[in-house]
Amino acid sequence: LISLDASCGKKKAKKGAKDKGMFTSENLKCLVCQSLVEEFNYAIDKVDPKKKIETGTFRLNPDGTQNRVVVPYARSESHLMEVVDSVCKNFEDYAQAKSKASGKPMIIRITTPEGNMNPQMGEVDMVPDDDLNTRLKFYCENIVEDQEDDIMQIFSKQIAHPDYELCNKRSGLCKDLMPPQEEYNFENDEL
Repeated sequence: LISLDASCGKKKAKKGAKDKGMFTSENLKCLVCQSLVEEFNYAIDKVDPKKKIETGTFRLNPDGTQNRVVVPYARSESHLMEVVDSVCKNFEDYAQAKSKASGKPMIIRITTPEGNMNPQMGEVDMVPDDDLNTRLKFYCENIVEDQEDDIMQIFSKQIAHPDYELCNKRSGLCKDLMPPQEEYNFENDEL
């Protein structure tokens, strides 16, 4: 009976080692990049669209006027700089997991931004991490530091696939990531 229990423990240890092998450094960087884009989009979407900020110069023109413009706060340089400075703290709430349906590795937010338990937790198997997921925050900080100019350019405008733009085209972190295929509308075809 004791030898049976010992062999069962070995099988579980091998499975855990196998799950850890799914999370290579390159794979985690790609997953963190994609989650970083989601965090930026969430931060931009939660800003009140009525909130405005003055931009421009404080210098006076020869005629005594100033070149000041009022723009929406969301996607402004000031707002994006605030997000850049604080976004990686959110990765303390992420954990490594494996999809129950596909078996693919993923990182998942344990709680929603509102503080509730993530409803997707039942769809994944959590994969324990010896570093207590501190690597996720570390990778986020490295991506933000290396790609800050690109992040500012991408999120200052509303583009169709910011995840593809940042994580594949500009940083090369997700070489397999492709933009979703646009649906073709057959109604406008001429025969």
